[in-house]
Amino acid sequence: MHLLPRRASIAAIAAVAVALAAVVTVGSSIADATTQHARFETPGEPVFPRPGGGPRAIHALADGMGNGAYLLDAVRGEYRKLPYERLTVSPDGRTVAVEDIDGRIGVVDRQALLGAGDAAVRWTDLPPGSPSGWSPDGNALLVTTLDKDTRTFTAHRYDVATGRVRHTPINLDCDTCTAGWAADSTRYVVQLRGPDPEVPNGPMQYLNPDGTPGPLVGADGHIWNADSYSPSRRYVVVEPSRPFFPDESADWQLPRILELRTGKIISAIPTDWPALGWYDDGQIVRIAPADLGQPTTLEVVDIHTGQVTKRVSAPGLPAYQIQLGSSAMLHGEAAELGF
Repeated sequence: MHLLPRRASIAAIAAVAVALAAVVTVGSSIADATTQHARFETPGEPVFPRPGGGPRAIHALADGMGNGAYLLDAVRGEYRKLPYERLTVSPDGRTVAVEDIDGRIGVVDRQALLGAGDAAVRWTDLPPGSPSGWSPDGNALLVTTLDKDTRTFTAHRYDVATGRVRHTPINLDCDTCTAGWAADSTRYVVQLRGPDPEVPNGPMQYLNPDGTPGPLVGADGHIWNADSYSPSRRYVVVEPSRPFFPDESADWQLPRILELRTGKIISAIPTDWPALGWYDDGQIVRIAPADLGQPTTLEVVDIHTGQVTKRVSAPGLPAYQIQLGSSAMLHGEAAELGF
């Protein structure tokens, strides 16, 4: 759940659109708007906050500028810079998916990566494309590609245990057609084309692994990966499409909380960035709304009342690809990284 700020300049958004169009036209894969965003400058190395303790912590960060990614070393209580475009940690915190500058995706044991580096990575057969990330059960990775000649989209699932890749054609009425994960870690979720061609928004539909369509999900927008779901998987964060014009303030431009059992939207989360993840089953973590260039503040927000229950000042942290995780593995001074 990451990356394009809602108050980016129209010029920056136009640059994103041009870059994305170029990839779709001349490449063999589509690019997630979260990775094709404008390269906002950030000075120096990020400074991670040490709030003093709590149930959640920042586990990974990519600066969005191709300068490497950062992974929390839970034993030493420090963040290690690694030479990847981005990395994401599995739901149990034990395995890491990495993406290099060429779009290759690999998986590696977290401690092995911190100890042996790139030599420990097992590179997968996933094609370069638009990665959605980890399944909610932590057993698979998902990437979507576009064949530029046939204009067909395909979802590619990598099973971590077997190393096998399953390919599912996406034959739905959609635009970018990037597949995300359903809560059952078996089906996929795809955003369909909306009724208004001027608005990049539409309903979500389930897609079965054999390529047959499933029912509608119950909301407009997109669901990405394991980080989208609350711990009980009762709720899920539905993100709007990006990029879009920043001066509009329609509700669909905000992350919304969908109750999966009832199919009802229970709230929207005001923020200039995608939601960062769940604090617990009733609270979400967001980057506090602010003008570009202002210091970063993380906020814990009650999804039912909208009340901010905790703030974490992080002025040395760029608001890019931030991934949260449990702080249960942190001990001693490392526990201070929790909030």
